[in-house]
Amino acid sequence: MSRVNELKRLAQELSLLYVEDDCMLRESTSELFEDLFKELFIAQDGLNALEVYEEYFDKNGAYIDLIISDIAMPRMDGIALAKELFKINENQKVLIVSAYNDTEYLIELINIGVSGFMQKPLSLDQVLSTLFDACLELESDKESLRYRELPDNFVWDHKNKTLTQKETLIKLSESEKNLFDFFIEHSEQNFTALELFDCLFFNEPEKKFSSDTIKSLIKRLRKKLPPNLINNTPNSGYSFKNTL
Repeated sequence: MSRVNELKRLAQELSLLYVEDDCMLRESTSELFEDLFKELFIAQDGLNALEVYEEYFDKNGAYIDLIISDIAMPRMDGIALAKELFKINENQKVLIVSAYNDTEYLIELINIGVSGFMQKPLSLDQVLSTLFDACLELESDKESLRYRELPDNFVWDHKNKTLTQKETLIKLSESEKNLFDFFIEHSEQNFTALELFDCLFFNEPEKKFSSDTIKSLIKRLRKKLPPNLINNTPNSGYSFKNTL
């Protein structure tokens, strides 16, 4: 398999947010990204990028996989954007596009956790090579996080959304799978019934919120899990705690 085909394989399951204030560059480069990635989002500056990033999370309960951002932009530059992204998700994969005279900022960006750089003027080889390395790292990271060991020999397979105990499959409904996967992804965080409802039924806008729906779903899920994994704290909400 050629390097380009391997990149297509890696990127076809990933989401990308491209942040660039130069309209012509943004449009021309976006054509390449659109052919590679499963989902492509565009932003004109750092503030716009944060809005897109947070909106995506609200709708999907997950973060955008990869961010590519220019440094010099109005309202919020790439450095400030990267810092804000790492506050939200410390494991966010961020690539920075810089002009030659931006090199003084590179050490700071490396220190805060940026994964890679591309220098303007962009060349196809440079873009493909940098994307390949980043996507390969993302695949490796996701594979290492695919399986989650739980108490009493339970194992959660994040990729296939399956729960097993000693290799015996535990039958879960689609709603139970989605809820448990959300809890696994956000361990130790508290969520109200409304927040859980919005994350689970974001693609059913006609469905009206009911706390009883969430309570019933959690009650059914608890019966299939080791005890004390899903907690309910008064005035805080529900949370998942892996006790291993």
